[in-house]
Amino acid sequence: MKGYILKVLFCSVMTGLLAGCSTSVDDLEVYHHPDLTLQQVAGKGLLQGDKQLNIQYLGVGGYLFQYGEDSIMTAPSFTNPSLMNVTLPLSIAADHDLIDKLLPLPAKQAEFILVGHAHYDHLLDVPYIMQQHMPTTTVVGSTTMESIVTAVIDDKRVLDITDYAAVGKQPGRWLYNDNNTIRMMPIKSDHAPHFMGIKVMSGKYTEPLTELPSTAYGWKEGQTYAYVIDFLDAQQQSIYRIHYQDAASNSPDGLMPVMADTKAVDMAILCVAAFHQVDDYPEAILQQTKPSMIVMGHWEDFFGNNSFDNNSFNNHSQALKGVRMTNIDDFIQRVEAVKTDGATAVLPAPFSWISAY
Repeated sequence: MKGYILKVLFCSVMTGLLAGCSTSVDDLEVYHHPDLTLQQVAGKGLLQGDKQLNIQYLGVGGYLFQYGEDSIMTAPSFTNPSLMNVTLPLSIAADHDLIDKLLPLPAKQAEFILVGHAHYDHLLDVPYIMQQHMPTTTVVGSTTMESIVTAVIDDKRVLDITDYAAVGKQPGRWLYNDNNTIRMMPIKSDHAPHFMGIKVMSGKYTEPLTELPSTAYGWKEGQTYAYVIDFLDAQQQSIYRIHYQDAASNSPDGLMPVMADTKAVDMAILCVAAFHQVDDYPEAILQQTKPSMIVMGHWEDFFGNNSFDNNSFNNHSQALKGVRMTNIDDFIQRVEAVKTDGATAVLPAPFSWISAY
């Protein structure tokens, strides 16, 4: 009983702190790039040559990476339960109608979904997407992610990447797509506390669940991973390298391992949410990787904020709101202070296509 009372008290305090505190981004330069047709996606992008790389920000930690005819994505999040449903906690579930509207057509061909951690705002929509829209896609992530998703998805389509992960400076193992045009290496990382040094929804699962969690607190974090994503030429040499994180972390968690090649990191995809809860984020990542392109994601409010209303394809005038209790302008200034000369940093609107031109 005491534990229950403490939990209710904690949830009440958290609700009070977060309520009505979404951050205005009116004074920030939010990057918009219009919808691309399938022909445009295949025809232009970040690379020159036979294949092009196009990247679409799907909101929160979700990205679509379209490389010629091949694609992968990181876990998308379109369902945005209300603050009350999340913190009390009340029942939450994936919004099937919203997912059907928002999931981009090219994403349905993605071979892999990479999951950084198993919180609801990263994993809640993935089982339905795999069932309804991506019947051959494999999802990869932690043991906890596997334990959750296999409640409804065949375990042959779910990969626990614990044994693939780089740990510290020690590199891990590459996971390749079928055509050997894209490869991925997970990096053992961590998740920043949410506020006041407190991390919520932590914990892990080690055994398969029999049903999907019904509350936000059931979607436990598990082990958090960053990823190195390489796009390869015909000789399977990396021609574009991305460092991806869906959660802020204290170094050395999430830093690049010592790689066997000398390929530099071209793009760093960062997480704005909760960055102020760790000491050296994003500085440590940017000082190590020195990317020429920086994408600042997971910056928008995701409590009861219907992503369809903010779909930048259809309504550029719709006011976007920033993630709560976060000084996004401070994050941008810290990025600008340490990025290399000539590097580009963007704060993308959901559903924008990200390019270097």
